[in-house]
Amino acid sequence: MRKKWFEKKILLVAFAALLTLPGFASASEAIQQWDLINPEGTIKLEPMKTNAHPSTLEGKTVVLRTNGKHNADNFLDRVAELLERDVKDIKIIKTWKVAPETNTISQNPDLSNKFAETVASYKPDLVIASQCD
Repeated sequence: MRKKWFEKKILLVAFAALLTLPGFASASEAIQQWDLINPEGTIKLEPMKTNAHPSTLEGKTVVLRTNGKHNADNFLDRVAELLERDVKDIKIIKTWKVAPETNTISQNPDLSNKFAETVASYKPDLVIASQCD
């Protein structure tokens, strides 16, 4: 019986020691200082001057451009129908028909500039682009 009492007392002391250990361990740790860094980096935004939009589309040339995603041409076909119905003497140019090489997404800046030059060669007054899925 005395042996059981002694074992219980040792277990109680051991348990109490374990409970107090974290307090002693954290007191000896040094204070940490962290520098938080935004992984997005710094973005420098500069004001852009936008071109003036025409007050009317009558007699103007409008280029419709798709990036080749599914249904973009269907959407732009409908835009063309509505423009032709509602605007007199409008000229619609669809890039997917006249310049199919531009109907893609490009991660290459040189290729993107070439696409822009191709679209600009049609002398549009306005370009409407669609990115659909």
